[in-house]
Amino acid sequence: MLSTVVLAQDVSIDQIKQTLEKSDVNLTTYTYSRSAESNILYTNESIRTSFNADKITEGKVDLVNQSGWWSSKLTDENNGDVLTWEGYFVNGSEYWKEGQNWTKFSINDTARILEDYNEIPGQVVLINFSNMKIEGSEKFEGVDCYKLVGSPRDMIYKGMIGLQLIATYLPSPFPLPKELRNQTLDIRNTSLMNSSSIVLSAWVSKDKFLLRRLDINSTLTVTPEILNIPSPNYKIVSSVNESTIYVNFGLPVEIELPKGAQNASYRMIATDWRWAVLGSIRP
Repeated sequence: MLSTVVLAQDVSIDQIKQTLEKSDVNLTTYTYSRSAESNILYTNESIRTSFNADKITEGKVDLVNQSGWWSSKLTDENNGDVLTWEGYFVNGSEYWKEGQNWTKFSINDTARILEDYNEIPGQVVLINFSNMKIEGSEKFEGVDCYKLVGSPRDMIYKGMIGLQLIATYLPSPFPLPKELRNQTLDIRNTSLMNSSSIVLSAWVSKDKFLLRRLDINSTLTVTPEILNIPSPNYKIVSSVNESTIYVNFGLPVEIELPKGAQNASYRMIATDWRWAVLGSIRP
């Protein structure tokens, strides 16, 4: 899907960011697919265990008719368990299907829910608040694109690393530190920034300045010493790699609520902890 990189000198990174931000204002419809994998290794003097998971997500967004859909499948590679979800936003209501069970949610702010399904503006903000550089030009799926590479600025970086830090403890054999449990851990007083890495790679089309692909690759090493907390010694090494492809801009999409959703019940979200290892409960 990608051709050889060629140096690009015809536009600045600031121009790309500005035009990219303007282009998402005119979005009408698009579809996307995302693949993600998480690998975590836990070790101390007596324990060596790992957690490995893959997640595949597909989605459709129709901003004209204010509707959206996504479907995700998470596979626990350690035991073969498969968890599935679907989300629909149609006619001002949101429905989730977890396994075979449907849930309907009461919504007070439909605009906010639609923003959740329309994820490109959030990805554009992430790019704009990152220190990106033009690595060159590439053809992605036959489209001439600028390839941008960089890392989020400190404020965004800390937030992303903080989420990954909490996620590493969800399947952990080591207890969640009280500093995380009571939300008193200050990343500025830790060495997490030096023991982690986040690399963003974005492909932006040259013709319409649309985001065509975004890769986020992050690694994190955790020890009590790095966290600056009193605890018996252990080590957690976590990596999360995801790649999202955006296509079919402006083409018709069909988002129709299945008949099974008519029997949906109202209830709180009951999300398996493994979902959070690959991000938030949103797809």
